[in-house]
Amino acid sequence: MTPRATAERRRGWLGRFLDDFRAIVSVEMALVLPVLLVLFAGAADVGWLLIAQHKVGRAAGALADLTARAAELRESEVTDMFRAVREITAPLGFATRGRAHVSTVANTLGTGARLRWQRASPGGLAVASRIGGTVGALADLGSGLTLALGEEVVVAEVQIEVPPIIGIVVTGPRTIYARAVLRPRYGSVTLLPG
Repeated sequence: MTPRATAERRRGWLGRFLDDFRAIVSVEMALVLPVLLVLFAGAADVGWLLIAQHKVGRAAGALADLTARAAELRESEVTDMFRAVREITAPLGFATRGRAHVSTVANTLGTGARLRWQRASPGGLAVASRIGGTVGALADLGSGLTLALGEEVVVAEVQIEVPPIIGIVVTGPRTIYARAVLRPRYGSVTLLPG
């Protein structure tokens, strides 16, 4: 037996394994692969939430714009606008995990911004409007927005509960909220029955 063979025999399988380049690559891959998988899962979940945020923001903007274009709206037209929100937010599952509110808020008497009318999309997420829901009551538009006497705005709110794609880094569903505020093109928007 050669001296090299005798030395390898004494070192055993572990020594031969550590000397083999393929073994080193296998060990490195075994150490790095879990980290790469977690990074991939996190990137997928965060990317999905960013896409959802973009879609919800676009839906709120479209709902406010469609409402602000009219001087008068019928209930059926508001229902059609909620359908548009559902299409814009696809494939987020708006019909079962989302809710939209469209409202008009006015300062007609100089006593502050008060809710004139409000409609919510049917079904979906059971959440209330963040500006308030009682017609005639003061509306919470935030500290950065005050209405002058006689001024009116359309407020569209869209909320949706978005579950993560993979759920390793981002655990559990996140509720994404977007609000859009526009002035009506004709000064006010009246909601008509039917």
